[in-house]
Formats: sequence, C-alpha cells, structure tokens
Amino acid sequence: MAHAWTPSIRRPTWPAAAIVLAIGLSGASAGAQAAPNGGGVTPAAAAPRLVEVRLAMSGVASQKLVEPRVRRLLEIELEDNAILAPGASGPLGDHVAYVWIDLPTPSSVLMEVRIGERPVSRRELQIAGLTFDVAARFVAIAASEMVREQMRPVRPPRKPPPPKGPSPAELERAARDAPAIFYTGSGSFAVLPAQAAFLAGPSLSLGYRNRRASEGVFGRLLAGTADGGPLRWLEVGLTGDYRLWLDPGWRLTAGVAAALSSVRVTDVRAVDGIAGERDTWSARAGLVLGAEVRVLPAGWLGLSLEPGAILRPARYMDHAGADGAVEGAWLGATLTLQLER
Repeated sequence: MAHAWTPSIRRPTWPAAAIVLAIGLSGASAGAQAAPNGGGVTPAAAAPRLVEVRLAMSGVASQKLVEPRVRRLLEIELEDNAILAPGASGPLGDHVAYVWIDLPTPSSVLMEVRIGERPVSRRELQIAGLTFDVAARFVAIAASEMVREQMRPVRPPRKPPPPKGPSPAELERAARDAPAIFYTGSGSFAVLPAQAAFLAGPSLSLGYRNRRASEGVFGRLLAGTADGGPLRWLEVGLTGDYRLWLDPGWRLTAGVAAALSSVRVTDVRAVDGIAGERDTWSARAGLVLGAEVRVLPAGWLGLSLEPGAILRPARYMDHAGADGAVEGAWLGATLTLQLER
C-alpha cells in the first residue's frame, strides 16, 4: 500500500528566529529613514474625486420602468466613471450629478441631467413598441451617456480675436466719398479763334467735395493779344464736377464751369459804342474734362480741357473805325495742382 509523502518542515531554533526578526526590524527602520530623505518611497497622487449620481424618477416612470431595475442597469453602465447614490437626497456640491427620469406619455421618456452649476441637459427617448424592460435598458444607457457628457471639463470661452482695422486700400476707398475741402492753384491758357487771341494767366479756386461730386468757386486773370490789340480777361466763376477713380493714383474729372468776366480791350477807340471806353463785361460757360495723377498723399496734379463759348460779346471799334467783338468759341486748357483736406 503506497503512502503519500509529506515533506517535513524543520522548525528554526530560537537563535535563528531572533536573527531573522532583527534583520526585519533593521530593514523597516532603514526604509522609514529613507522615505523622508526622498528615497525610493513616493507619496501616491491624490485620486480624482468621483461624481456621485443621484437618481430620481417620477411615480409613473418608477412604476413602469421599475426603479430598482433602472438603478442596477445605470450602475453597470457608469462603470468606474461615477458612483450611484442610494437615494436622491444629500448635500449639494460640484461633484453631484442629478438625474431625473419621467414618463410623460406611454411612448416617450424624458430625462434631465445636471452637474453642479452647469446648464441642464435634456433628452427624450421614444419607446413606442418596446417593452418596459427593454426601455429601462435604453434609459440606463442614455442616462450614463448624459452623465459622462456633463462630466467633461468645461472649456473656457475663447476670446474673440481683436477686430482688424481697415486696410490701406479700404481707407483709400472710403476717402473717395468722404467730405473734403480742396484748394487749387493752376495756370490757364485760352484761345479765341474768332479774334485770333491767345490768353494766359494764373487762377485760384476753393471747393468742397462729398461723395466724389464737388462744387467750387474760382478766380482767373488772363492776358494776351487779339485783333483789337492787348486784351485782359478777369473772371470769377463757379464749377461743378464729378471724379471717377481708375485706381488709387489716377482719376478722371468731368464737369461744367460758368464765369462772369471783366474784359479790357486796350488799343481801341470805343467799347460798346462809348468813345474812349476800354472796359466792358462778358460771360462764358463750358465743359471741364480732365485727368489727375496723385503726386502727394493729399495732392493731385491735373490737366483739363475747357471747351466753351462766350455768352456776351464784348464789342469795340478800333482806331481805323472798324467794328470788332470778343466773342465766339472759347478753347481753354488748365494745368492744376490740387491739395485736399
């Protein structure tokens, strides 16, 4: 008959046990001394605080879905993310999730979840055609998802980017329609074909422009020669024009001008039938067509043509007794330098 073999255990004698105990105590004291000195023992990091889920159900929902069943399923779905409280009451806190389940109609379940001061999240499940057992599983899954969604850290709202200022091109386009006062100095030339007269002289103008349309007043002094001898033309007038930009450095001008003039015909016997008279008055009107180029940030150099006509002839009699008149067409040109403000 075979006998089972049992190993024998030899008990240590008391001197050996004392040696083992001494070694164990010395090792423990060495470990205790090494810990404060930053040795191999490090304190464990504090574990994050779990969220406590407090479930409450309306009477109808508790009866139809069976609250204990919903609690058991919800606890399974939460896993290690949160713990389910045994009741719906307790102290307030930021780590408390409140879950409310209602059954407003036999075919729908309404759920609300909130953690701390966050906005309440709501969800409605349609359970038409499902048994309440299956509906309870869907409710537990949906409630756990809503709790996890509320547990996510709230991102701070992004600061809106600082508003971008207008670009130089936008500022330039806005300046085209902005109100502005302009000052213009120019040199003018005029040809009167009927008298074979050529006149030249300076002019100044002051104007106001808004939305690319401008109005202004000008004064001009021209002098030259004609068939009747030396001729002087002094005028004051009004202008109105509109500017069309081709690009930021070029623009076209189209407008009208009218002027009241003082005319002096020097070497004649009579003017307007008055013997010895040299001066009379006249008027003219015409178009202003030109182009301008930017030469300064607020300065423009331009050339314009001024075709027109003399509205009131300035009649005279020369020394030979022949009658003449300053009349007919007016063909002018002006070189301008305009400053805007």
